[in-house]
Amino acid sequence: PAQAFLPPVPAAVQVAQDYGATGLSLKAHPVAFLRDTLAAMKIDPNATLRDENACPRHRRVRVAGLVLMRQRPGTASGVMFVTLEDETGIANLIVRPKIFERDRRAALHAPLVIADGRVERKGPVVHVLVSRLSGMPAPADVAVRSRDFH
Repeated sequence: PAQAFLPPVPAAVQVAQDYGATGLSLKAHPVAFLRDTLAAMKIDPNATLRDENACPRHRRVRVAGLVLMRQRPGTASGVMFVTLEDETGIANLIVRPKIFERDRRAALHAPLVIADGRVERKGPVVHVLVSRLSGMPAPADVAVRSRDFH
């Protein structure tokens, strides 16, 4: 019998299929396929936030990632908390009401978010106080389902 040879499936497509089926992949993180583009946009990997020397308090940063969770508790006076994930780790964002209203579409709907802001630290807890929020399409049509509480 003749043997059929199929072309290899690109890694980005495999990861997109994994995310579509299970919401994660053991092969790679979808943002890893955008790292060169993000680096050209001067966006730091989220792991940079953990290094107090590289990212001291009040340092201006640009981070990006898939939105894992959005929270806008009624007790937070309109403040939204967003958790982003890239291939290096997470970034916790604080989005004040004025920024939320201005950048509402990205804040509520973007699967992948770019956040400009400044670092806030209290012991091991690190947040980015956001000054601008913008969205990007998810890489390779990754089906991202954030957990939204707003």
